[in-house]
Amino acid sequence: MLLGNKADSTHDRMVKREEGEKLAKEFGVPFMETSAKSGMNVELAFTAAAKELKHRTMKEPDEPKFQLQEYVDKEMRVAGCCRT
Repeated sequence: MLLGNKADSTHDRMVKREEGEKLAKEFGVPFMETSAKSGMNVELAFTAAAKELKHRTMKEPDEPKFQLQEYVDKEMRVAGCCRT
């Protein structure tokens, strides 16, 4: 997963959202923006990473891969946009 921080402060950004999304797509990983200041998506990012790691260590050989991007997308839809 590729995380962009400072989602709450456009003038402090070093990388535009579009650039982050493009890079994540190139690497085939999910992209999400977070804000350490407001807490936006921070818990979701850690939870998603933990679920991915747990699934990797506990899955059976014939079990499908954990879909990290689907999980993040679903959780963001449930929360409306951004989680704090």
